[in-house]
Amino acid sequence: MRVVPAAATLGVLLAASATLPLDAHKPITSPYTFAEDVSPILRDRCGACHVAGGPAPMPLTTAEETVPWGESIRLELIAGHMPPWSAMSGGKRLRHAEGLTARELNVLLTWVTGGAPPCDAKPLPTASAAATDWPLGPPDLMLPLPEVAVAADQGELTREIVLPLDAAARRPLRAVDLRPGTRSLVRSARIAVRRPSGGTSDVETLVGLWVPGDQPATLPPGTAFAVPSDAELVITLRLKKTWEHEREAMSDRSTLALYFAGTAEPVRRLALTGQPFREGLRVLSIYPSPASAGATVTLDATSPEGTVQRLIEFEPHSGWDRRYAFDPPFDLPAGTRLQASGSDAIVLNVVSSPTR
Repeated sequence: MRVVPAAATLGVLLAASATLPLDAHKPITSPYTFAEDVSPILRDRCGACHVAGGPAPMPLTTAEETVPWGESIRLELIAGHMPPWSAMSGGKRLRHAEGLTARELNVLLTWVTGGAPPCDAKPLPTASAAATDWPLGPPDLMLPLPEVAVAADQGELTREIVLPLDAAARRPLRAVDLRPGTRSLVRSARIAVRRPSGGTSDVETLVGLWVPGDQPATLPPGTAFAVPSDAELVITLRLKKTWEHEREAMSDRSTLALYFAGTAEPVRRLALTGQPFREGLRVLSIYPSPASAGATVTLDATSPEGTVQRLIEFEPHSGWDRRYAFDPPFDLPAGTRLQASGSDAIVLNVVSSPTR
């Protein structure tokens, strides 16, 4: 049975659906209340986006804010739309891709369909505050990005920013992260290394995929994203206003964080040819190509003995690209074949297997 994914950014698609407030005279049949049962789930699962000043269309931190959206919450949970990066894997753990537990889903649906009782005698839990610290710890280097303005008559804007790097910053990377200057405006960022002189075609150049609510992750020890001596960083920012600010002129100045690695094996992009590997490979992560939005993406591995295992299945949503990291990484022996639902739908990140 497929698990319905979590509502970490529950309202991103709500604006596209019909939303009606719950009937004020609906009888209360739910044993759950907002303060005691629902608020802690929304705080922990949705609080990264559904807060005042966040990127979601509405905050869900109080009963007064949440009750009018009850029917939309129910529809989104049943449809399994949130979070947009939820995925399933054949027994291999995917970092930060888990869905709601059965209990959490039951609490939310029972509360909504049972009249959405707002409060009880206990005080409301404190809503999660906006993050002020870097989740991966203090960065090795912080790079302020140039200010990007969105005019009053613009609802959405994509801007490419090129950052030249000095010699001290051209070092292998174990992670990157982004801190928006205006949280409600920044919807996604792609961070890539570009080498003007060109480079090896299979070396991974996409070093970061950022979306609100996702948790950054470092590469495993002994691996890194290569940063050549003549490299520059290219950041593609997608900015989009929420309905509260749709007629306002806004701007953002985000900050990029770099985390350096020591001597390490460069991460590669694996081309899926359908042919058996000539060497053993360690699989680190996977991410969708822009062309795969809206499709169901699957990746299967066939062992040299003919055993087939599904490594991952997910449905990418446009504008919500993220990297799925396997925790821990796993090895595929030489002679393994990989088959994807579309050869151009995904990109696989690998290094050589230590057991080759």
